[in-house]
Amino acid sequence: MNRYANYIFDLYGTLVDIKTDETLPGLWDALALVMSDCGAFSRTGDEMREAYLRLCAKEQAKAADPLYEIELRRVFAGLYAENGVEADNNLIDETAYFFRAASTIKLRLYPWVLPVFERIRRGGSRIFLLSNAQACFTLPELEKLGISDAFDGIAISSDAGFRKPDRRIMQGLIDRFGIDPAASLMTGNDRTTDVEIANRFGMDSLYLRTETSFEIPGAPRATFELTDGDLTGLEGLMGIE
Repeated sequence: MNRYANYIFDLYGTLVDIKTDETLPGLWDALALVMSDCGAFSRTGDEMREAYLRLCAKEQAKAADPLYEIELRRVFAGLYAENGVEADNNLIDETAYFFRAASTIKLRLYPWVLPVFERIRRGGSRIFLLSNAQACFTLPELEKLGISDAFDGIAISSDAGFRKPDRRIMQGLIDRFGIDPAASLMTGNDRTTDVEIANRFGMDSLYLRTETSFEIPGAPRATFELTDGDLTGLEGLMGIE
């Protein structure tokens, strides 16, 4: 039997190695062209980028809470609306994911993930995802990576309306799936979000330092830490049989 009944994972930088760049040459021109083909008025790439950033700022200003998470679907809907198109949900999601895919340089599952997930399952435990992310990007990427069915439950900050380490996103996951924090392990690559939110619930945590991790003086320490890149002891730290 595994040490924990529930294993909760961060996504980007923890399970998934990703690199995106929204300054890639031609990205905003391509988005403007795609939206124009869908009936929107023509815009230059620079105009499209300016409008996108303006609408993101407008959404962010709706709440003073620094952990408030915007829903980017509303931004893409706004881009269409400003250009005379009332976009349906499918068109919004397709456009959002086109933008994400066009700005993605690298997207791959870390090699350890599937073997660890398999052993967690064999030990009778559940697997959950708790991610600061945009659902319109993340859900298609989970499909692409082949792990959309790997989780017993998923909580994404754009759906919740707030991001880690806000207690509410973890509390929502706990309440929906009957998770006992004392019988759970939170694994992530960010001390200030993943480790901090686990600490707020008295939950054990595992910190994995990866390429996208960064160290901040005074940031909380995890129950277990793997900082040298040597993953041979990972399953032992997780208490996986």
